[in-house]
Amino acid sequence: MSFKKIMFSVFAVLLLASTLVSCSNDSVADQDALYNNHQGVDKSKIEMPPNG
Repeated sequence: MSFKKIMFSVFAVLLLASTLVSCSNDSVADQDALYNNHQGVDKSKIEMPPNG
């Protein structure tokens, strides 16, 4: 095989592998408790600086 065909094949396999990995539904952020916190912010506790 020529060098061009080998490189094209390697690139095609890498592109397919990266597409399959990036489209997976499993995500660490989906299972993280920090992202599932639906608690609001009490605006009365926020202090504004005197010049702002």
